[in-house]
Amino acid sequence: MKTPLWTSIAVAGASLLLGSCMDSGGGGIALQANPGARATLPVFDVTQAGANSAQVEGLYESLGLPRDKDARIAEWHDVVSYVDPEHFLAIPTHAVTDSGRLEKLREMSRGELPDAAIRFDAIDFEALGKVTVLDPDSALKTAAAAFASAGIHLEAATPTVGNTVLTADYTDDGGTAVHVDQKLDTRVSYRFTAANGIPFTGPGAQVQVTFNGKRKVTQLFYAWREVKEGESVKVIPEAEARERIARLLPAGSRIAMRLVYWCPPIESAASTERAQDAATAVGPVSLIPWYSFTGSLPATDATGRVPGATTRERLIPATDDPRYVPSIQLKVSGSGTTQVQASVTATGGRAPYAYVWSASSPEVLANRTASVSYAPLARVVPSTIGPNETVATNESLSVTVIDANGIAVTASQTLPVQARQIVPEPRGKSHGSDASFGCESPAEPEEWTQERVGWQQGMANPGGGAQEFLWRGDDSWPGDYIRPPTPGSLPPTPWTYGDADYSNWGINTANLVLINGDGSPNWLTAMFPGAPQSDYNSNVYLWRPANPGGTVQLPSGFTTVDYHGSWGTRGPNDRLYWLAGLLCDCLDEKVGAGLSPTDRWGPAFGGLHMFTGFASGAAYSAGAFPKAFARNILGVSGPPETILSAWLNASTSTNEGTAAAMGPITTGNVCDIDDYYIGKGSRGPSIPASQITGWWFVHQ
Repeated sequence: MKTPLWTSIAVAGASLLLGSCMDSGGGGIALQANPGARATLPVFDVTQAGANSAQVEGLYESLGLPRDKDARIAEWHDVVSYVDPEHFLAIPTHAVTDSGRLEKLREMSRGELPDAAIRFDAIDFEALGKVTVLDPDSALKTAAAAFASAGIHLEAATPTVGNTVLTADYTDDGGTAVHVDQKLDTRVSYRFTAANGIPFTGPGAQVQVTFNGKRKVTQLFYAWREVKEGESVKVIPEAEARERIARLLPAGSRIAMRLVYWCPPIESAASTERAQDAATAVGPVSLIPWYSFTGSLPATDATGRVPGATTRERLIPATDDPRYVPSIQLKVSGSGTTQVQASVTATGGRAPYAYVWSASSPEVLANRTASVSYAPLARVVPSTIGPNETVATNESLSVTVIDANGIAVTASQTLPVQARQIVPEPRGKSHGSDASFGCESPAEPEEWTQERVGWQQGMANPGGGAQEFLWRGDDSWPGDYIRPPTPGSLPPTPWTYGDADYSNWGINTANLVLINGDGSPNWLTAMFPGAPQSDYNSNVYLWRPANPGGTVQLPSGFTTVDYHGSWGTRGPNDRLYWLAGLLCDCLDEKVGAGLSPTDRWGPAFGGLHMFTGFASGAAYSAGAFPKAFARNILGVSGPPETILSAWLNASTSTNEGTAAAMGPITTGNVCDIDDYYIGKGSRGPSIPASQITGWWFVHQ
């Protein structure tokens, strides 16, 4: 018997983009100026989270998934994730054998040990041109038949078909400019909508399968929920919701909003971190309506132009019903002192609760209880303060309380304190097996805390290495991306003129860095010492290299700082191979002054292997996306994936926008497109800016 739409719900994939695609064409309910049109909406009760054992067995059989120990098949709480490490994103390459060319390539990465981890492969563009992909009709029929055979009924779903595409522009050995545009695979995604027309979205309701040209499944993610309509709740009127949302965005933002049923990860971060109790780690039992929103920013560069920009998707509950939405009270003390105490009380919603804190102290970041006590820290230029002195500053503290249904409520407070300085710890230039990572998180403590926590949780798995730095709020500076005039040192104002390779402060001092903020084709968000939260995403940006009028924007105006060649491995203490941007639109195609992503960001490469990001708005995943990316590169549930595969696969499995990545090509078409994380596989050479002969770009 066909399952009714309102009792069996799923949502999928890359076609459901909640960042900048929030209009009536995006499958949701785009709200008009009609307050009170929906006085009540139903809550949906979950009857089954994920696949049951028979459906899992059916998926293995119907899709021909391998059972051997080397296959990347992960099952947790009835979620099934599979990636074929050999055929997913299979880009033909060949090894360089010419001895003269090999010596030149080795020289690019001299000193990066162990040498055995560096491989010299070139994209085989002739073979790439012969790659075939499955046609849309065949992909739809093959997927439908496979799911039906597994006992999974998707007849009521709306499937969409897309492709992963590789483009490249390079100069061949004969000096000829070459352009390549090649599809790599075909993916089928499924989107479900409730009977009232409101879509179910989020990482906890995903179904997507990817095929190569021979109908072989190269990637699968299955995490859907069966639900039934429950009792109704009173909906917050649109006009009131807009007022609440406006307080969360920079002044003057144009709000786009719609109603959704957001589905947290079935592997609930809140549950698993709460009690380490597998019995409670199955995610929500009820799904409530939410207002999903973005804001279009009035960002203007020094030339007076207003580039288009949209914030990442955010959510607020569409109801205040205390049966489903918790409320919290935050109490903070310690004003003017060297010790801060805080506690939070939660009521309503569904207990038990998880607690996620954000503050200047690493001890607080790891705290999962309802209270904290800590000594605040401050990032200051070492020459401005003695080693045992404190500095008067404002401490920003927040707590996010997450109930058992995955509903998160945040409160924050800022108070004056006397803080100890964060002391730089020189590491020296280190490569090879000494893996390290970092994070820039300028929106904290009020935004994106869960994404930062997900990243740290993922990288805490074996092989992640040492965290070199975590800069949050006004400790996250534009200068962290800029090599200073004297490499390895600090100029008088490093937040403007650069500290990218100083000690363990800037992005170049770790192998892999996540930027957890907002962005556009032309800029990314940052902060500066003492900046209030209101400056975030309104007054402080790092603009693309060579931006007309200036590259560093502070409230005082624009400053032109040349940071060509700043990102990578080419200077003192530099060991940055991969920069991962959890940023809206930074890798959009042919926008931002009409320039391609490689035109806009390529000039910053100075040995950097790869810059990953999004060619659309980035969605809200409650930390699921960065956690999945980290798990994928480390091989937590199977063989480690390449950096590129891990990024795109994490996007697929969490509905996080349209993933993309770019990197340089050097003589002979050698590149780093198949890089693995440190200790997890080989990587390519570090290509200096002077040796770049082209670029590759991959997007979903």
